[in-house]
Amino acid sequence: MNGFKGRGFHRLKRGSLPASLIYFQNQNRITGLMFLLNITLRVFTLMEFVVRLALQKAEDSFQGLYDGNPKRKTDHPSAELMLKAFCNLTIYSLPDSTVFITPINQLQKQILSAMKMPEFLYDLELKLCKT
Repeated sequence: MNGFKGRGFHRLKRGSLPASLIYFQNQNRITGLMFLLNITLRVFTLMEFVVRLALQKAEDSFQGLYDGNPKRKTDHPSAELMLKAFCNLTIYSLPDSTVFITPINQLQKQILSAMKMPEFLYDLELKLCKT
């Protein structure tokens, strides 16, 4: 759990969930945005905890999360890197209700498995779109 110290504050200060540049004048909007950022921070922390625990139990690691070094392995992936691994997915929905979706790769399958998310959730979305 030591790896999580200070990371949440950094994410809210200058990281992936910056709350430092809030230009809203309405107090309710500021409160709402901070509430959403807080929920997102908790989701990120939970993702990391669950995945790291799964990787530790399986004595496994992820390879392919780092753009500049695709062979680099890690057993402590950040939520940002895991989410970035899904950025190359594309879905096309045609007017005749035909749907084309990018198949998930091995790294994405490994991430879903570590998060205890079944792969059929990805296929289920495709099935729902076709009906």
